[in-house]
Amino acid sequence: MKNPSDILHELDGIRAETLKRLEALSQQQLDWKPPSENGEEVWSLGEIFMHLAIDEHYLREQIARPLLEGIKPPEGILFIPPPPPYGMKKDVIRFWFERARTLTRRYLENLPADINLELKHEGGLQLMNGLEWFQGYGGHEAFHHRQIDAGIAQLPELRAEEG
Repeated sequence: MKNPSDILHELDGIRAETLKRLEALSQQQLDWKPPSENGEEVWSLGEIFMHLAIDEHYLREQIARPLLEGIKPPEGILFIPPPPPYGMKKDVIRFWFERARTLTRRYLENLPADINLELKHEGGLQLMNGLEWFQGYGGHEAFHHRQIDAGIAQLPELRAEEG
């Protein structure tokens, strides 16, 4: 298991890649939804970015922090926060990314000496302690880079320029 400083460094590297993708998009591109496959709802790029920002807050406050404080979340607490809102403005998305990371940074940089690394919670994935949940969040965000890149590749403006 990595120490909190290493985890934060890893999270920041992944977030930098996420923000590069966000900054390259216009509001119109963030709001565009790709065609639905199999009749299932498809998220816009903006919704994917909001999902990531919401997830960091949710994971920190509902799973990782309680575990590190020695409080076991009930089994009903899963790594599935509420769905992201559609149509969020780019500056609002950026605000939530910044706010989530500020609070995560503050928490990881000031962990109390008596943090609990023994208590674990599955949360719909695998048993992990609080620090492992933070580390796992980085993998979750990086996973969504592929989804974002696929969405960007489908943007009508980009397809027209390539053809």
